[in-house]
Amino acid sequence: MNASVPRMSVRKYAKLAALGAVGVSLGVVALYLVIALGSRHTATSGIDATEAAVTWIAAAIPCAAIIAAHLAYVKILLEESKKAG
Repeated sequence: MNASVPRMSVRKYAKLAALGAVGVSLGVVALYLVIALGSRHTATSGIDATEAAVTWIAAAIPCAAIIAAHLAYVKILLEESKKAG
């Protein structure tokens, strides 16, 4: 009893998935900007310039890793979508 189930083509949805990965990258950039603006040093804030710089660096490292991984995935997906078949 082997039912014939149509296989989903990855190539059919590769461009959409690539667009989603770009959207995630842009969302991470926006999140980083919120963190950076929220932790900046002002005259009336409770955070000093050193702590602000540490916060920016600590947030930038995982954000950069997430963005790099998603952009690498975008490249792979776009290459896959251009293949015939």
